Amino acid sequence: MFARKTSSKNGKSIPQDWLVSFGILLNETYQSECEKHARTFDVYGQIYDEELLIVVSWISEKDEYIAPITCFLSCEPEQMKDNTKVKTTQMNFIDVVGIFFDEIFAADEWNEFEPNWQEVNYKQENYFFKLSRENVNLTLEANKLLGDEFLEMEEMEDTEENEDPEFNQ
Repeated sequence: MFARKTSSKNGKSIPQDWLVSFGILLNETYQSECEKHARTFDVYGQIYDEELLIVVSWISEKDEYIAPITCFLSCEPEQMKDNTKVKTTQMNFIDVVGIFFDEIFAADEWNEFEPNWQEVNYKQENYFFKLSRENVNLTLEANKLLGDEFLEMEEMEDTEENEDPEFNQ
């Protein structure tokens, strides 16, 4: 599960045209880096009742097993309560992803992954992010192969872990 909140279930896909446009924008903006490293940007997104989630992966064009750099961004429900807020959040997500990748491309040996959700403030709004090596394409394919039974079992395990007193210390 990609969502930050464990209660986020049965999300709807973000409109494909927006995701494609965002991917094109990233690939054009960072064209020299993409060509230099033979990589491209893939953008995914889900809308849940509890959050809006965008996932941007910078992946190899030649080998799907080369670890990508993946940025997950999430926001709270009030940041998507009306069309104006949704548009502001979308624009801020674009900016925040750009800031992350600007920092990544500015460093010769960038390796500052943050696999746990962290809060970031941008334009007086709080968002949540994590940076990982997760290959989202492979995760989605694995989830399809494993099916609903796996997802239900994973959710049960998450619930059991959260109920474990040692886990919560």
